[in-house]
Order: sequence, then C-alpha cells, then structure tokens
Amino acid sequence: MRVLIFGLGTLGGGFASAGYFLDRDHEVRVTDMRPESELGNPVEILRERGALVVCGEHREEDFRWADLVVKNPAVSPDNQYLQYAKRITTDIAYLLESPLVQPLKKIAVTGTKGKTTTVAAVAHILEKQGHEALQMGNMGISGFSILAELERRLHKGKSLPEYLICEFSSWQIRDLFMTMRDQRPDFHLVALTSLFPDHLNRYADYQTYKDDKWILFDSRETRMIVPKVVYKEVLDISNIKPRFVRTTESFFGAESSDVKIRTAWAICRSLGLGIKQISEALVSFRGVPHRQEQLGVKNHVVYINDSSATIPEAVTFSCSSCPWAYHLICGGTDKNLKPDGMLKAVQDASNIYLLEGSFTRNKLIPLLHDNDISYQGPFDSMHEAFYAACRAAEADTDMLPHVAVILSPGAASFGMFKHEFDRGDQFRKLFEDLQERE
Repeated sequence: MRVLIFGLGTLGGGFASAGYFLDRDHEVRVTDMRPESELGNPVEILRERGALVVCGEHREEDFRWADLVVKNPAVSPDNQYLQYAKRITTDIAYLLESPLVQPLKKIAVTGTKGKTTTVAAVAHILEKQGHEALQMGNMGISGFSILAELERRLHKGKSLPEYLICEFSSWQIRDLFMTMRDQRPDFHLVALTSLFPDHLNRYADYQTYKDDKWILFDSRETRMIVPKVVYKEVLDISNIKPRFVRTTESFFGAESSDVKIRTAWAICRSLGLGIKQISEALVSFRGVPHRQEQLGVKNHVVYINDSSATIPEAVTFSCSSCPWAYHLICGGTDKNLKPDGMLKAVQDASNIYLLEGSFTRNKLIPLLHDNDISYQGPFDSMHEAFYAACRAAEADTDMLPHVAVILSPGAASFGMFKHEFDRGDQFRKLFEDLQERE
C-alpha cells in the first residue's frame, strides 16, 4: 500500500504513523510545510528507513500517488490537497476501525482543560485495582503506537488490555467522525472535563469550537459524564435520553473540587469502583508533566510547571489552587482569546514576568495597565524570565516560609518555543540547573 503522512508535526504523531507503515513494508511518503531545520532528526531517520520526506511544500502528485492519506489533526479539513486523496484516515480512526480494539472497553475524554490529567488519573486508578488500561490520543500517544502494541501481543499470544482511554481534542473529534462515517466508534463511556473558549485563532467563534466537542456526545445510548454547567446544553444538542447523562457533581459533590480529579472520580464510580478503592489509588497519583507539575523546592521556593495552561481561564484555575504566595511567569502568542479570564490570577500574584509574544503585547499588557498591575518584561527568553522570578521569590522568603514560582502562560507558545512542552521543558531544565549549583 502507498501511504502519505499529511503533516509530520513536532510532537511525534506523524513520526509514529510513518514508522507503523514502514515496519509493515508499505511505501511511505511524508509531507509537511515546515522547513527541514524545524522538523529535526525524525526527517533523517525516516529517510534512512526508505520514506520520501518532502519539507516546505505540499505536492499534488503525492496525494494522487497515495492509496491512503493519514491526516494530522492540525491540518484543516478544508485543505485543498485533501480533494486528491483516495482515502483519508487519522491515527485514532485507523486504530478504532481495527478488530483488535472491539473487545476493549473504550472511554473517551475531552474538554478544554484537564483532559490529560483526567485520563492519567483514571488509568492509574484502574491499574491500582488490577485492571489494565492503555492511554492514547491528544497527550501524545499515537493510535498507531497502540495498534502496534496490540498486534505484538496477539502475535505472542498475550492478553489484551481491558480498557482503552482516549483523550480527544476538538480537532481529533472532528476528524474521527469525518473519516469514520460508515462505522461510528463504540465508546463505553464519554466524559467532558471543562468547557471554555479556546482555539479561536482557528475557529470562527466559540459555538463552532463547541460544535466539534458536541459530536462526541451525539449518541442516544452511550453513557455520558459532564459538568453541571453544561448538562442542559448537552441534552439540547440531540435526542439524548437524560438517563444516559450524569453530572460530575452527582458523583463527587463539591463544585470547588479539582475538576480533573472530580471527572476521574466520576468515571471510575460509573465503571463500578468503590469510593474506598478510588481514594486509596489517588493517594499515589502524582499528576502529569506540564500540568500543575511541582518540580521541587529550592531555597524555600516551590517551582510549578503549568506550561499546558494555554488559555487565560486555565491560569486562574491553576493559581487559585496554589497555597503559597506566587510569582507568575505568563504570556505568549495570541489565540484570539480575551485576557479577562486570567485577571484574578494576575491581581493575586506577588509579581508578574511576561514572556514576549502577540498575546502579551496586544492583550495582556493592556489588561495590566487598565488594572494598575505592575510587571516585568516582556522577556525574550525563558532564561531571563525564570531568573527574574527566581531572584524576587527568594527575596520574599525572608518574610514567608514558602513562595512559589509558577509558569502558567495563558497563551500559545509559538514564536519563542516549538510548542508548550518545549516551553515547559526549558522551565524544568532551568530549575534542574538551579538545583545542581549547590
């Protein structure tokens, strides 16, 4: 079969897709608009394995050549080159169409924020109770990696996992249902963590963004868990029977609780696990990198990596749960979102250190000026912002037992960084260097 990977990307999804087909002796081509210098080592590795990799352009001939086009979620469904494709799929669609996943109980989780940690927490709780669960999707685990693992187990006569927990972005939901028109995915349970405006640099408006999320909930028979604030909206989007939809609050009470843990709790309770089982398992759950990740303490300063907070509301959410006075590193590239959602976080911060970017210049600085809030920067590097915050936070420990430095940008990372994980990794590396100095 002749396979074209449409979008290599920088997070490993396209690389995993190409590797899967190369391992099975298919002809593979890869096309990406980014220059080769930006895509890095994966280009060289794939070429050494026999793939044709085209960087900096797309060619009509590659799409006409392919029997199958594997589309990256970041590629718009209206992209002109898709009209030449004989068949289009995605890593998740290809996996869910496989007979190997049909016996697995499939759980789908989406939301604006909190979905990665929710998926990780559910998998952790299930594993602690003796139920094997594989994670995949938006957190960076390709459907092709999961499919390769299932095929390996089948070949060796090993048992398959009981659960497959899928994290979906709005783009992945859109693409999944677009490419699986003849075979709707059979989910045991779907859950929504939260819903705020996001990606308005790619969507016409908030409603269009929500419409892609709602596709996952347009089923009369699938059990659903949603926050109480969107319960009626979910019921209104189709002919869903109310008995199939429950709110997270009905499982876990207090609405002020951590949304990620509350959703994970609701999912596990819905799967039949007891309160004691869930509570005991959560004691050993340590969270996920780049999501309110406590890196450690140095000179009585706690360093927290929340680089995946890419919308303003997420900054306020993260900072509100911090028990210490905090210095906030924030700002970056505009996603066409209003900055007001992070007003409380910047008002409560001991000081603010701005990362350079269009959101910082055009939206965040005006918000700070309008509210008489002082700041430092904008800084052209994470190194400058980090050490400015570090010095000020250490000075505060003369009066306070502990102080925090929080990286919670509220904006996209492009420009200064490859992606939000690169931004978080740079913050972590600076903390590790700081630790090694003494």
